[in-house]
Amino acid sequence: MKDIKAQKGWDGDPYWPQLGMVTVTGDDLAIAFPAGVSQPEGEKIVQAWTKVAVLKTNPNVPVYWGYMVGGEHAQFLNQPVVTSEGRFGVRVGNGDVTFFVIAVDLKARPSLELVDVVDINDPKYAELPLY
Repeated sequence: MKDIKAQKGWDGDPYWPQLGMVTVTGDDLAIAFPAGVSQPEGEKIVQAWTKVAVLKTNPNVPVYWGYMVGGEHAQFLNQPVVTSEGRFGVRVGNGDVTFFVIAVDLKARPSLELVDVVDINDPKYAELPLY
């Protein structure tokens, strides 16, 4: 086999950015997300979830965000996240979930912090971008 990484000199930190990640405990009261549902059906379930994780990227650079559940499923939104000073909200379902961010430029190394877990109607976060 040809060792492309060695041939190109792609070793070291500049070529291996890390994902900013944080794990959030699930909401026991949330509707469960059944296996095998279609994307539209799944979105209806997600829209019914009422707990929101308030997340913050540091530094505040353009990022994509995604999630991993159960060690078998991971997805990310391929559109840059709209934030408010690096903060944005994501709905929390019935199981633990790991959220992550990827720098749009694929070079920055943003961390991800859990600021709070709140009810979707919390007035403190009324203007927070929600995903």
